[in-house]
Amino acid sequence: ILSFGADFLSTWVSPIKYARGYGVFRQGDRERGTFVQIDSRFSMTGANADEILFVKPGEEGLLALSIAQVIISEGLGNSGAVSALTGNGAVDMSVFAPETVAKRIGVNADRIRKLAKDFADPNHGPSIAIGGGSAAAQTNGLFNLVAIYSLNYLVGSVGKKGGIIFNPEP
Repeated sequence: ILSFGADFLSTWVSPIKYARGYGVFRQGDRERGTFVQIDSRFSMTGANADEILFVKPGEEGLLALSIAQVIISEGLGNSGAVSALTGNGAVDMSVFAPETVAKRIGVNADRIRKLAKDFADPNHGPSIAIGGGSAAAQTNGLFNLVAIYSLNYLVGSVGKKGGIIFNPEP
C-alpha cells in the first residue's frame, strides 16, 4: 500500500471502516504486505505505517510520476497501461527520472527506485496507491491525484480484489 497524504486512520472519509480494514490487513505477521505513508506531515496513519516517507508539500504527484517512470523504463508495468498513460510513447517520461526529481521532492533517488520496484513486484500484489488529504489540498491537487491513481492502472490493480474496485452501476 502506498498512501499519498490519505490519513485514513484519523480524518479521511470513514476512519472507523478503514481502521477495521487496516486491522484485518495487519492480522498475524507482516506477510500480507507493506504499508508506506507518503506525506508532508506526521499523521495518525503515518504513525501506524511500516514506513513514513516525507515529501515536500505539493510534490506527491511528482513522486508518483517518478515511480511510474521507473516502472515503465524497467518494463515492469502493464503494456496497455503504459501505452495509454504515455500516449503511445508521445510523453517523455525521462523528465520524471528519480535523479531528475529527487532534490525537488526531497526523496532520495535510490529510495524512489526501490519503492517503484517493490510496488510493481507481482509477488507483492496486488499493490494499491491511494491519495487524498494533504496531496489533494494543494493548488495542483488534481495533478497529484491523477498521477497517484494512475499507478494502480500501471501495475494492473484496477478491478482486482485487493486493488481498486469501482462502485457498480446502479
